[in-house]
Amino acid sequence: MVIKNIYIKMFLMLSVVLFSAQAQDFSKAGTSAGQFLKIPVGARAVSMASTFVSVADDISTMYWNPAGVALLDHFQVGFTRSNWIADISHNFFGMVLPLGEKSSVGLSVIQLSSGQIENTTIDHPQGTGTYYDAADLAISLTYAKYLIEQVSVGISAKYVNQRIWNTSANTVAFDLGVLLHTGYYGMNIGLSFQNFGPDLTLDGSDLIRTVDQDPNSAINPPVEAKLSTQPYALPTSYRASVSMPLVGENAPFKIANSSLLLAIDAVHANDNREHYSTGVEYGFSNTFFVRGGYRFNTDEEGFTFGSGVNVNMGGSSVVFDYAYASFGVFDAIHVFSVNLKL
Repeated sequence: MVIKNIYIKMFLMLSVVLFSAQAQDFSKAGTSAGQFLKIPVGARAVSMASTFVSVADDISTMYWNPAGVALLDHFQVGFTRSNWIADISHNFFGMVLPLGEKSSVGLSVIQLSSGQIENTTIDHPQGTGTYYDAADLAISLTYAKYLIEQVSVGISAKYVNQRIWNTSANTVAFDLGVLLHTGYYGMNIGLSFQNFGPDLTLDGSDLIRTVDQDPNSAINPPVEAKLSTQPYALPTSYRASVSMPLVGENAPFKIANSSLLLAIDAVHANDNREHYSTGVEYGFSNTFFVRGGYRFNTDEEGFTFGSGVNVNMGGSSVVFDYAYASFGVFDAIHVFSVNLKL
């Protein structure tokens, strides 16, 4: 009866999120800070069109759904490099340590950098010879455990920092996740709630200005004043996902040395239209993988594809993944990942 009630509650939560995603159709783009927190992590997930909340079985799950960390029963470490638009670099590092059969902890770092940009002014539109940069950072600590055999939950606490030249903003945010293993041919249902925390407000020496409080007075000295900036909310989102193996050991169909996974995600964001994605992964002998997906109801994003190889080394393994993601009028995104499981 307890398990049945959990199934019912999970289904109701999933239905509410999906209904919300269909009920609203207006643009809220540009109304939140911390946009780097929305850049997807992990070449495997990216190649499946970011359809990963219910798959959640590699180290990138710390980004997608912290509840998936409970599934990682070996020490793992991974790194992802994304060549983002406008020559922006986006990097992810993570490691997970199992605490036992039912819980695990993880640490992850997300870093984004613009590189050096030359200053320009009205008097020097071609550049002043001085340079600045913009950089973002998120450091997360994740804990996940199984409540019962079919349900795992997870929470991530993260420090978020955004900086441009000498001005920066800091806050703390939280992610929550739930992962349900239905027991029906390996079907999983996942829910995640991302980036809930206080607003970001910029502060720093670049906001200091010299002000003359009485321009009509010849003896009134100018004073320094600091500009006050408006706080901006983090890019919160609600994600609902379903995944199921169609071919494989626990799947409805069995083909020798083959596996086929299908996943569907729906995303409700506070700063953009709701969107949906679907992804597939074909595996041969649990060694070679080909993946693809599509993101719906977005302005520029669409097709994704990629591949991966799993190299076994005794009791350990190394996984190399690559993803290509189309980005409309922008150059395509290339993502590379390497994960080590000991």
